[in-house]
Amino acid sequence: MRGSAPRFSAFLFVSLISLAGCLVSCGAETVLGLPRDEAASRLKKGDITFILDGPPEAMGELIRLHVSAPYYAGLLVKARGPSASGNEARATVLFETSLIAACLDGKDGRLQREAAGELMRFLLEWDVSEVERFLGRLEGKGRSLLSAPAIRSLRAACFYRLGRFADIEELYAGVGDRSPWDRAFMLLAVGEGSAADFFLGDASLEEARPWALEEFGDRLAETAGVAEAAAGHAAMVRSAYGEGLAHFRATLAADEGLFFRYPALVGELGRAFQFGSAPKEGLTLFLDWDVRLPGDKPELRYLVLYYAGRIQRQLRQYDQAAVYFDWALDFAPDALQADACIWYILSMSFQEQPGETAALIGNYITRWHQDDYFADILDRLARYLVAKRRWDTLAEVFSLIEPRSDGATIAKYAYILGRAVSEGLIKPAPRPAEDYFRIALERGNTSFYYRAMAASRLGATVIPIPADQRSVDQKSDDLNFLLGFFEYGAAGLAYDFIKDDTDRFSPAELRTLAAAFAAAEHWEESIRVVTAYAGRAGYVMNKQDLVLYYPRAFADLVEPLARDADIPEELLFGLIRTESAFAPGIRSRVGAVGLTQLMPATAEEMADRIRRRGGPNYAEDGKLHLEDPAVNIHLGAVYLRYLMDRTESPMMALLAYNGGMGRLRRWRNAEAKLPGDLFLETIEYNETREYGRKVLSAAAAYGYLYYDMTMEAVLADTW
Repeated sequence: MRGSAPRFSAFLFVSLISLAGCLVSCGAETVLGLPRDEAASRLKKGDITFILDGPPEAMGELIRLHVSAPYYAGLLVKARGPSASGNEARATVLFETSLIAACLDGKDGRLQREAAGELMRFLLEWDVSEVERFLGRLEGKGRSLLSAPAIRSLRAACFYRLGRFADIEELYAGVGDRSPWDRAFMLLAVGEGSAADFFLGDASLEEARPWALEEFGDRLAETAGVAEAAAGHAAMVRSAYGEGLAHFRATLAADEGLFFRYPALVGELGRAFQFGSAPKEGLTLFLDWDVRLPGDKPELRYLVLYYAGRIQRQLRQYDQAAVYFDWALDFAPDALQADACIWYILSMSFQEQPGETAALIGNYITRWHQDDYFADILDRLARYLVAKRRWDTLAEVFSLIEPRSDGATIAKYAYILGRAVSEGLIKPAPRPAEDYFRIALERGNTSFYYRAMAASRLGATVIPIPADQRSVDQKSDDLNFLLGFFEYGAAGLAYDFIKDDTDRFSPAELRTLAAAFAAAEHWEESIRVVTAYAGRAGYVMNKQDLVLYYPRAFADLVEPLARDADIPEELLFGLIRTESAFAPGIRSRVGAVGLTQLMPATAEEMADRIRRRGGPNYAEDGKLHLEDPAVNIHLGAVYLRYLMDRTESPMMALLAYNGGMGRLRRWRNAEAKLPGDLFLETIEYNETREYGRKVLSAAAAYGYLYYDMTMEAVLADTW
């Protein structure tokens, strides 16, 4: 049953839009009863009470602030949810106002598309009478407006809802570049195009496709395989593996050839078998396909062999899985897929026979493409070799990666070997320790930790950014659209419009967005955006990047509380940055809460310790408010101090903070003869091992950026 939307006066809407240009340029005195400047100020702060208190038919007044203001206000209203007080009606008018104004203005195509998309969701649920009224409003705006692609899609939706299929065909006559919605309406209304191509093609799944699949209904009965495959495709997008497998089984029964005509379905079928509790059934099918496939379909053969290997790995048939990954490697369509095959081979080798992994690396290193892809395996291998004191093998692996690798991995191996030589653990030494430290310093360009540790051994200084690099900001249509979220109080909604689309933006554009998040005190999102571009191949961070990546958030709390606990400020900043990225309300999957990610039991113990020493009673009302930054940082600082008093160094306290005091003692007792920095490399928990490096790297950056310290001095203080 379709919902019913409130009715609005067509005359009122036309009047608002016709006056929009004048209102923006002439500076109307009031917006929803407030002075224009006050309304703008409130909206920028995210205060929309004056909007929620206004009648839906008056929402168009927000156009007086800016063409785009109603759109962002509409998102904020929509986020409050539908209610009897008319939020859906308000949002509808706001999106409609912004869309028409943007189209009349002829600028900001992203705003037009997004506003139209919001309206499309409403339109497809309205009753017929409201659709007719909406169509009438659109068609009363003139031919120039009707030619806008966003308006054309909305008109087609209206025609479809009204059963005017001939009008849809006429609307798209001569139009070559069609959106997914355009293609959906043509397919549903006049049958133009292939249903299989539309539902099973390689294009990303957008809202138009699942909606069209539901609308197509019984018309897909004659091509049941397509219907089932499309439903399976939609289920896999939701990670509903069991549901997807059920649909794909029906597809196999109806038309097995669909998988060969649309190879992307083979990958989805492989994941459905692997994670849908039927791996043996899947393996039987893929091995059968491997025999029957024609030789002229390398992409298809790759997928069949690759997923046969993945399923065999899940079934613990490691030797046979490695054979299939090796066969798949010969058919890999690109570098990423080739590296995936090699990664699985090496990962299984390390799991079953870690001592043989070094030899396998020698066999495959000339065939892999992205060194970073294998960083986790090389890290685990380094831990194993140090723990087993297999220094010669560690040196052999280093000799393999040295000619082709830069970054954290080469720095790790070089630094460990340098320390092993300096401690007399390798005899005879392949090279002087200083040579290894120099490699770690000069080629570890993505590792503050190993570069700074090597610098401290050499008596050198790490400069983490080039002195002559400058920041250049850019603005584009899409960037301006995203910056509107911050101008109109919707910063909390902006990241959802960025997270899957960062590759489209330049580093300078993303830096601008990261700075906007930071200015709005959305630190976590700011750090994520910096991560998206700083990790690009060949990119070198500048000073602004570094400040955004390591923000001095909550400094008014962190610095005095660190001093009170006798903890270096840079160390407490590094811990919070690593634990929570400065997101106060964050919760981990195991129940840790807040900025310093404290478990409730630990927090209660620290709160009691603070109270007994004459400090504030944080549980006065019977509950600890761990989402409160002041409370959480104080408790976290006291806990870190508590651990520092019971361990041999701040670094050991950090390892206990993450892995637990009991585990730390067990690990340390097993490696009591190793110096602390080499002991870190032997810790069996990848998370704890990496945690220590991350916190120290962050602390070194904070010391350098804000406390006039060298990075190597910060690290020296923590060991």
